[in-house]
Amino acid sequence: MNRPEVKVGSELANLKSFTAGLPSREKGHAIGNSDKIRVAHNSFTRQDPFVMEEETKTATKDDDVFHFISFVPHNNTLYELDGLQAGPISHGECSEETWLALAREQI
Repeated sequence: MNRPEVKVGSELANLKSFTAGLPSREKGHAIGNSDKIRVAHNSFTRQDPFVMEEETKTATKDDDVFHFISFVPHNNTLYELDGLQAGPISHGECSEETWLALAREQI
């Protein structure tokens, strides 16, 4: 949603409009509270036919967790956005022409 040339669907457009003036923590809560986004995100989780427990478990740093990592060019710097890290990780300077190759190296 930070790339103006990328067309997002109505759900993300509404979320972007609704959260425009909010601090990032509140934007995160809004994303987490969206049923459609949660269902779409969870549809990518690995299926485990042997799930036995119903209780919720909090992941630790040693657990194999499924999550998304994004690489985003912003103000001529490539950032890695990983929800398991304390904040954005800078991977250095980039341009519109070089950011994808730099991201590919990191991946």
